[in-house]
Amino acid sequence: MGGDGMELFDLKIEPSHLHLGFKRLLDPNLAAERAVLSAWASGFHDRDKKFVKEFQTTFESGLWELYLHAVLKELRLGMDFSHHAPDFLVTSPSCFTMEATIAAPPLGGAPAIGTGVPKIPVDLNEFNREATLRACNAISSKLNRYRDHYSTLDHVKDRPFVLALAPFDRPLPNMEYDRPIQATLYGRHIDEERTMAEGLSTVLEREIAVVSKRPGVDVPVGLFRSDVCKEISAVVYSAVAGLGKVRALADSPGQLSVYTTLHELSSAQTTEVRVARKRDYSEHLLDGLHVLHNPFATHPLSIDVFKHPSVSQDREERDGSLHRIREEGFLMNRQIKTFIPV
Repeated sequence: MGGDGMELFDLKIEPSHLHLGFKRLLDPNLAAERAVLSAWASGFHDRDKKFVKEFQTTFESGLWELYLHAVLKELRLGMDFSHHAPDFLVTSPSCFTMEATIAAPPLGGAPAIGTGVPKIPVDLNEFNREATLRACNAISSKLNRYRDHYSTLDHVKDRPFVLALAPFDRPLPNMEYDRPIQATLYGRHIDEERTMAEGLSTVLEREIAVVSKRPGVDVPVGLFRSDVCKEISAVVYSAVAGLGKVRALADSPGQLSVYTTLHELSSAQTTEVRVARKRDYSEHLLDGLHVLHNPFATHPLSIDVFKHPSVSQDREERDGSLHRIREEGFLMNRQIKTFIPV
């Protein structure tokens, strides 16, 4: 139950209009997953009385907003819900505002949550190029909204402004890891295809200034390498905070699922694959969460705000050097295979 009596699973619309992701959660066998989301919603205030209906019809943006609320609670940050926007006003121990957004599919593109088994992308470089364009689009839209509206609000002025972005721009968005957001903010391109083709243990990385949208049309990236986005203090990002996160945290040891996860081993500059059955699997709410700081921000966000062993924090200094705080074994990707008894 939410802070003002919000019941996520009391249907507000006709069943035929429910989002597929929400409909899946109505399965009688997923009571533990529904309990996770209800816990995330505890203390959340539905200020315009539309959240539950939108959660049931559009789903992903509401799921991300609930996750962020749970993250702020986990970090024991004080929140003020008395203002209509942005989505979060954090009041203690430091004060900043945070707006949630998602990278959505392009017009006519396949949704993140669909029917059938999604196909593994055949070209990860192309996969990441498209994802980077969707991230740029989402950030540009919210930056304009900040300049046109949020910046005029007294509780926003003279405080850090954080943009929280999650990718729901295609099937298998969890495969994006941090590749698109690193390219978008710091101009760091990881050449996945060449790394794999040459059997390299360390990923090949190069700097880029643009990403091609179509022949003759380039989109600038490296948004945190100048003051072009100085209003955005940091970006909070996770590619593993969707339905998979809900399933991973659900108390359902009897579930016939196998979790295959990929973890970064920075000390060895390589990755590690781990496989576990649901009853043996453990994941933290904050696992896989990134905070990427803007060195040109007008109002910088303290690195202490999101300090936690499960959280990765990046800051590229103005001289191009990258400062990274990331624990060994950081969660990169998670795949869940569920077996249905016949």
